[in-house]
Amino acid sequence: MKKTILLLILAVVINSCSVEVLVDGCTDTYAENFNPNADSDNGSCWYTCNDPYAVNYNLVLNNYYCEYEADVVFYEDVAAAVHFDNLGVDWLDVYVGNDYVGTLQATLGFTYVPVCYPTDPDAVHFTLAWENSQSSTFTWSVRDGFGTIHYSGTDIILANNCLPMELTFKKIQEYKESK
Repeated sequence: MKKTILLLILAVVINSCSVEVLVDGCTDTYAENFNPNADSDNGSCWYTCNDPYAVNYNLVLNNYYCEYEADVVFYEDVAAAVHFDNLGVDWLDVYVGNDYVGTLQATLGFTYVPVCYPTDPDAVHFTLAWENSQSSTFTWSVRDGFGTIHYSGTDIILANNCLPMELTFKKIQEYKESK
């Protein structure tokens, strides 16, 4: 009888002991590799951008975001080039935000709209990149060698497009009048 009681007590003790096993994994329900059994997130989540306009479309990444790009071409018209020639300004620096993106020969005016590809060596070409929206705005300015701003603006750009930015004499006048 003692053996039976001892075995019964031992069985109760063994059954009452349980080992909790914690499962690490991805706990984000929006992730490609979501693990419904995971108790804690171990940073292993993977995401895919599903927007075909994004440059990272269908790529598996460790953060969810979609990346977009578009090209911009700055150039001057002939009237603006004549204006700068009369002022003795030879070069104009183009900035997007506070970042320098290129230099234009101030006395060279275009009689046509340059395309993004192939690039025209006399225009300023650059690629603008942003995240999580098919469009973006950007602020730009054009300055001479003394830091005088002759043009400035904010424009909207769409993913995968080429935006020609013609710097005209009229824009110079509008900018001066706004100051």
